[in-house]
Amino acid sequence: MSQQQLQGFHTRKHQVVSSLVEFVDPERRDKSPKGFIDAPILDLMHVINQHPDYYTTSSCSGRVAVYCEGLEKDVDINDPDAIEKTTKGGTWLYVSHDPIPMPKENLEKWIVQLLFGDQSDKVEFGSDRPDGILGRQLIYFKFEPLILHIEASTSETAMQLLGTAYQVGYQNSGITPSRRHMLAIRSTHKIDTPIAYVQGDTIKCLVDPAYLILLLTMSNQKFESNMERMKVFEDAMAQMLTKAQQAQAWEPKEARRQRMKQEGLAKREQQQQQQKQEDLVVIEDLLESVML
Repeated sequence: MSQQQLQGFHTRKHQVVSSLVEFVDPERRDKSPKGFIDAPILDLMHVINQHPDYYTTSSCSGRVAVYCEGLEKDVDINDPDAIEKTTKGGTWLYVSHDPIPMPKENLEKWIVQLLFGDQSDKVEFGSDRPDGILGRQLIYFKFEPLILHIEASTSETAMQLLGTAYQVGYQNSGITPSRRHMLAIRSTHKIDTPIAYVQGDTIKCLVDPAYLILLLTMSNQKFESNMERMKVFEDAMAQMLTKAQQAQAWEPKEARRQRMKQEGLAKREQQQQQQKQEDLVVIEDLLESVML
């Protein structure tokens, strides 16, 4: 890597890290939708961003969510529920970045109010499954584990970090093709399943409340696994940081080369002086033997 490229990396790192917001601040937001970093991932991000060869460009500690697809327009004037869907303009009906404690009573009513929020009074349960349901505006239950996007200083340091991610269980991680050395750190512990569809002013549930409770229970278990793996990754990154700090404490490469060169010359001179002394002893011995 050229000196200019390395300088560019450090400039970007300073700009990004200095703009991070670690808590709710009405006067300051970062570029994330929330405007600040998820609390569960703060310690891990601190370790990564202290490392001289890495910094985080975006992050999510993990979340459970209910998402309603966006739509653009009706595509069949004879069927007002047939719509053209889009990945843009969707609605997050519910989002949590922490495990959800579950009450012991009235679970079915509670789960509907929790997941559908102010739309919960529109929810209907039934066995109807209309034809062409994939053309409807679907609502998904999601659990998404940790995801981190990280820039590395070089391709070598990117590969080192990727190897560490694999070792701790982030098997779905990879290096993004780019002029910069970008990594996505993620696992496969996710849930992404349709649970309802929109029909006019009604939300038609495809599953019963018991299944929604099951999904939330599974998500809480995945939250626990997600946090455990995050801690293992944090410990692994801390070890990498310690090694990097120790390496930085060493003398610069050029200084070390010059020191070793001087030490080598001094050793050679010492050996030469020792050899001269030995040669003088031999000559003196020869002279003594001749005189005898």
